[in-house]
Amino acid sequence: MTEPSKRSTGRGKDKQASLPEQKQVSGEELKVRGQMQAELDVLQVRKVVAGNPNTPRQVLARLAEDSSAYIRKSVAVNPKTPPDVLKRLASDQNSEVRLAVAENPHIPAEILAMLVQDADVDVRFGVAENPHIHEDVLFQLTTDDNPFVRHRAMKTLEMLAPDVQSRLKIMLQQAFLFSHNNGNQSEQKSKEA
Repeated sequence: MTEPSKRSTGRGKDKQASLPEQKQVSGEELKVRGQMQAELDVLQVRKVVAGNPNTPRQVLARLAEDSSAYIRKSVAVNPKTPPDVLKRLASDQNSEVRLAVAENPHIPAEILAMLVQDADVDVRFGVAENPHIHEDVLFQLTTDDNPFVRHRAMKTLEMLAPDVQSRLKIMLQQAFLFSHNNGNQSEQKSKEA
């Protein structure tokens, strides 16, 4: 038997030479990375607690004041968040938090009514999408300036009980006829002048 030759075959040292060199990480950099990871871990824990339906109301109230919109949003979607906390979050400066409030399945009607006037289209869309919406609020959204919000409100109307649907359809027809008649009267007055 002959021994394999010791000449270079492109394996071994040559392959190692083609690997990128690993950068040495300083102790300070490791410390910073560790702190960042710890902060992310704490943020994740707060998010989980904020979204947990078994979290005590007092804790939810405290988390609703968190500096992170990410945490406040989790509180807003929690079905066990108390109404007074949802009301505070409905005025949050972050539109995603207000949207989360609008999508909460247990939001009181008066808070939904408050969000109908929101400047952010996405928040109004979220209100129109809420299946627990009061019919007066839904009616308001069927005449929203934004066509997507109007359309979503009409789609939600289709999901409501038949008696509510028929009442709202009558209201919509009356509103349309009223606005149409007022438009015709305005045209006649301008022609007469």
